[in-house]
Amino acid sequence: MNTWTIMSYELRRLLRSRSMLLNMFLLPLVLIFLLGSSLSGVMGNGKDSTIAPVNVGIVSLSGEGLASSAIVASFLKTPEISKIIVPREVESRKVVESGLRSGKYGYAVVIPANFDSEVQSGGAAKLEYILGKDRTDNMVAGTVFDNFLSNINAKQAVALMLGPEALTAAATTSGDHALVTLGKLSEGGATYTASQFYAVSMMLMFLLYSGLTVTSSLFNEKENHTLFRINSMPVKGSQLFIGKMLGVGIVSIFQCVAIILLSHWFFGVDWGNRPGLLLLFCLIMIIASMTLSIIISLFSKNMAGARSVITVITVIMTFISGGMAPLPDSWVNSVGAYTLNHWAMQAILRMMLHSGLSEILPNLGVLSLICLVLFSAAFISYKKVGYHE
Repeated sequence: MNTWTIMSYELRRLLRSRSMLLNMFLLPLVLIFLLGSSLSGVMGNGKDSTIAPVNVGIVSLSGEGLASSAIVASFLKTPEISKIIVPREVESRKVVESGLRSGKYGYAVVIPANFDSEVQSGGAAKLEYILGKDRTDNMVAGTVFDNFLSNINAKQAVALMLGPEALTAAATTSGDHALVTLGKLSEGGATYTASQFYAVSMMLMFLLYSGLTVTSSLFNEKENHTLFRINSMPVKGSQLFIGKMLGVGIVSIFQCVAIILLSHWFFGVDWGNRPGLLLLFCLIMIIASMTLSIIISLFSKNMAGARSVITVITVIMTFISGGMAPLPDSWVNSVGAYTLNHWAMQAILRMMLHSGLSEILPNLGVLSLICLVLFSAAFISYKKVGYHE
């Protein structure tokens, strides 16, 4: 009954605070709308993208243009390549560099004078690339020419190791079927959009910020000098502690449900077809956030210091997990794997793409283990430090 009374009081106190309601319920939706709308060109808008042809300046060090390399000229005349790469013969490196700076060319390739003879004699195929101003053009053209060289060098290696007849056999085998099948990453599910990405990242960030509410509640009793009076009553310290955690936890659950439903109704965010599993991930994040805040609060001397530490940790975890801006996968999956956000975010994004349980449950296991460790640490810290004046 004591725990229930303290929880009820905590709920009333939180729900009377207008600033708390604005920060926990309105601010996440505003950020989801602003980030999802302004960064839809970066993350995607749910529509298939088309690749614009890239003007590529071709410089031959022999001074003969494309005529100096029949191999490169034949490759650029391929129907599939001609849709992506538009070759422009340029007389010198200086001219092509000037064209790259002015935007006339999106990319440049320098062909060595002895390119064909080097390849025909069994040597490695090498080209020089000069990047342009546009990142997309660099990526498209670079991928095309990298694959071109990789294909030539792979054939050279096969011919050296197995003999020229191996190339004939490989060509006969691979000519009967397509080597590439086109499709969508989210085949069978909803389209992945910027609004979905930022809805997940902002929800997880604000669930972590719910720990600040725990910190404020714990320190308010000390600073208002009411904790001593509460402890003088027939109320156990554990009852007070659990009641406060339940009150904050219930408000955080309401916050989570509100973000999911309102973002779906107002912004069309599709959260996938596993609502029970989605809420389970949110519940684990709430518990992890509160236990982390408890640990920090118990060892902090004042509320300002505890809030600063929690805020910094939350911002850092959100950033390195890729929640603020898309980061390279290798970076997110290495450094970001040490954050709470990473495991929850990757799992929820897979739910949005209607992935199977085999791709989601490992994240649930890791996140549950992290939560268990934090809960144990919070319990030990409470036993050691206690909650008193």
